[in-house]
Amino acid sequence: MYVAPRIESGANAAAALKDLKGRVLVCTMDLPWKLLQEQIAWQPDAVHFVQDMDLDTLESLDETLPACDIVVGVGGGSSVDTAKYLAWKRGARMVLVPSIISVDAPLTNTIGVRVDKTVRYVGDIFPEELIIDHTLIQRAPKELNRAGACDIASIHTALYDWKLAHEEKGEPYDADIAAEAQACLDELDRNAEEVYNVTAKGIDTVVELYRREVKFCAELGSSRPEEGAEHIVAYNMEHITRRHFLHGDLVGLGIYVISHLQQNDPEYAVELMERCGLRYLCQDATPDEIRQTIRTLRPFKEQAGLFYSVVDERPIDEEFVESMLSGLGRS
Repeated sequence: MYVAPRIESGANAAAALKDLKGRVLVCTMDLPWKLLQEQIAWQPDAVHFVQDMDLDTLESLDETLPACDIVVGVGGGSSVDTAKYLAWKRGARMVLVPSIISVDAPLTNTIGVRVDKTVRYVGDIFPEELIIDHTLIQRAPKELNRAGACDIASIHTALYDWKLAHEEKGEPYDADIAAEAQACLDELDRNAEEVYNVTAKGIDTVVELYRREVKFCAELGSSRPEEGAEHIVAYNMEHITRRHFLHGDLVGLGIYVISHLQQNDPEYAVELMERCGLRYLCQDATPDEIRQTIRTLRPFKEQAGLFYSVVDERPIDEEFVESMLSGLGRS
């Protein structure tokens, strides 16, 4: 069942960590911990520096890290998810302090772990306490924070696929939740400049839209309102390359490709991503990797057993693949 988080937001909001009572274990990485220490000079009982998200590693940490009353996650997705895992396994109080807002992990109830280099989601623990420190977040590279808009911008293509699956396969569809999702997309559109500039309002906008998105997806019991074939592009790229990318880059590429495949106002999708600063050109991937990702979307989707989408409906031929590369300037 969805649990709404208590969010404390503002400049230097992380100073509230000094008031925590009990044994505190922090999960973090070198850079976010250094930045936080420069800001508030806080010494908890124990600090663990996250190395990887392998399930075997996390299980070992639960057994070997010292006992605690509170687990605090300071950093990006891996730090936050490690804290979520330990708090879930130990039944401990959890406080999350994201140092960037590139992913929605600080708001979701599941934990992204890796098994044989493949992402698997485990656990069920909705974050109840978040500290959104504008000062800390604004010290991160702007492109990382801008990337946080990706899982809201993806609503544009996801709603199309969800309705398509309803019409073609009878998949359950909720018009009220679809309207809520569209309202989130519209709110991102209105605040795109704030998101691009990583202002206090831009940070709070992304966090609040994540909160709303997580809530209606939890109530629906599905990520359909924000996860369509654009995410299949992201998953396939990771599958093909076996490399880690910034999530927003892959989803941005997916929005570009799938909005064209859907013939779903791709000009609007591109303009929104540009105004938010999403790096949909995916420069960390080679043209051949992008080409192979697009070309193999359907067989990958079928092998992975993923949801019904436009990928099932429309052919992806070489002309389409090359037009995408040309449009991205990556041919």
